[in-house]
Amino acid sequence: MNDNKADGRTYPVVMARHGPGVALQRLHSLSLWNAIKGKAGGIGPVIAVVALAAGILLGTASTQLSNMVTSAASAFIDVYGYGAPVLIFIVLAPALSRIFSTRQEGAFGIYVVSWLAVSKVLAMLWAVAFTVVIFGIPLMPDHAVSAGDALSQTFRSLLSTLVGSQFFWAIYVAIATGIVAIRVKPIATLLEKGVSGVEHAGQYLQPLIPAFMFAVGVYVQALPNQLNDQIGLEATATSFQTVEILGLSMDANTTAGMVMIYVVGALLVGVAASVWHVAILALAKLRDPRFSLRDYFTKYWVKAYPLLWSTSSESLATPLNLYILSKRAPYVKPTVRRLVAGAGSVLCTNGTLISVFILLGVVAAILGIRLSLLELLLCIPVAFLISFGIPGIPGELLLFAGPLAVILAIAPEVTPLFLALYLGLQIGLPDSFRTGANSTNNFVYCILLNKTYEDRFMSGEPSAEELEG
Repeated sequence: MNDNKADGRTYPVVMARHGPGVALQRLHSLSLWNAIKGKAGGIGPVIAVVALAAGILLGTASTQLSNMVTSAASAFIDVYGYGAPVLIFIVLAPALSRIFSTRQEGAFGIYVVSWLAVSKVLAMLWAVAFTVVIFGIPLMPDHAVSAGDALSQTFRSLLSTLVGSQFFWAIYVAIATGIVAIRVKPIATLLEKGVSGVEHAGQYLQPLIPAFMFAVGVYVQALPNQLNDQIGLEATATSFQTVEILGLSMDANTTAGMVMIYVVGALLVGVAASVWHVAILALAKLRDPRFSLRDYFTKYWVKAYPLLWSTSSESLATPLNLYILSKRAPYVKPTVRRLVAGAGSVLCTNGTLISVFILLGVVAAILGIRLSLLELLLCIPVAFLISFGIPGIPGELLLFAGPLAVILAIAPEVTPLFLALYLGLQIGLPDSFRTGANSTNNFVYCILLNKTYEDRFMSGEPSAEELEG
């Protein structure tokens, strides 16, 4: 008999007397469950780190396990491509219904989109400055820049994405449904129940974090072989450069050197994204005294970041963001958290944009391409437009590579290698760091935009209990 206890009773006894629903509720009080969920003195993050180490060790010992985890990750991404648009619809539709219900709240919706757009530009300016300093990039270019061709290609790519992306179709359907729900109250009620269910489900994602971290560990140990497969390092006859970053010399012509460049590039993405995140945390604290930095790190960050880092999925973390916001920041209005968290899963891409520029610096250093500050600044409009069409899944820098090669005037004979390196080096650890930045930024933006909503837009906003009720 199972002797795990819940409130002093064995699980089978609780189930027999009260039914499986009450039994599962009692089971939540078990120490291991609470540890994984992060409620037992910070043990949750420790379990995540142990799972990561176990993945590295077991992946090294078993090629079969490594292949199995890689196949499972590919299957997960395929399934995610279908599930994420549904999640976007469930979260956005009820928020848009309320936003469209009055002119004042409609103005707030426009303000949110504009605010997120401005934050993208500021994040890219920071990324450019960081890249220039780290790689010692000069002010002016050595060759002409074809900005017109790049912008033309970008507009064509963006139009194709807006028309064909299932993620944007989810947004379009959410807008239409939200407008209908203003007139048809049963639909509005159903939408509210749906998003409330998503918020409640967020708590059940945390126990999955060790499994995702284990998979990341398996990926890391197989990194040299994966880089060879993605980049074709051993097959190319091109001579790469020795890359110098912060006094560290790495020979890109060797597999070990390329792996080191990959890891250092990923860490640079993490550092730049972290500096940006600290800046917006300071702004949130300055704007709203109710926001506690201690609670943020102990009750949100340590729970959410491992999931984000291990899955590289902004949309998958949306339920978790919504759930923790509702519990730990109840002063954030339901309309604000649902609109910003929902739209932000697509539009809050500061971590991605920071990664775009840092990886440009890495690849240019490998190929001996002389970048300039002016060229990086000219990349900002291109990256800004593309950022409205990225799906928020692993490998999202795929959309940036071609247009950036055009605006940087990469020689035709070098372009295929530039694309291969840029696409190969962005998978894995850089994905993890930029996803962690995107979604945690989105959490803080909910705090900032809620304060603006209270100061400038709020008129009779009901409480969370009244809205869900």
